[in-house]
Amino acid sequence: MPSSFRLNATVNEARAASGHTKEQWDRFYFITKEETRQLSEAHQDWTRWILIPANEKERMLARINGRLTAEGIPAVDMDILKWRVSQLLRDIQRRYANNIECLAEGSMISGMGGSSSGTQTQTQAQPEASVQSPQRTDSSPSESRPYDPIRDV
Repeated sequence: MPSSFRLNATVNEARAASGHTKEQWDRFYFITKEETRQLSEAHQDWTRWILIPANEKERMLARINGRLTAEGIPAVDMDILKWRVSQLLRDIQRRYANNIECLAEGSMISGMGGSSSGTQTQTQAQPEASVQSPQRTDSSPSESRPYDPIRDV
């Protein structure tokens, strides 16, 4: 990978540095999202890349590269992993902060503590737009599944 790769690189710059096709990059995105979700759930205090111990970063890189190479996808280096996981951890923290803010403001509907804020907005909007409510229910997977900070980013 070129030494000019930056942590604030665009998606296209990161994909070019990885050498992945669009399809391979999509799989890399999915795999890293899954791995980061598991890491975040197991270690809630690891909210930023710098807080993850070096040996855990190495194990994570080995697991991800093992999955990638098993699918015939080129392995990535630590800079690409750092770029991706840093974004995911930031997004998880933003989502978590938004949910805490909703709780503090008292905007959560009783009994819906595990739902995303988008679901609450839809639920609150139903009386006003009852004609549209069946469409919203059918197209909203968060109504039937609990909130997932990785999947729902």
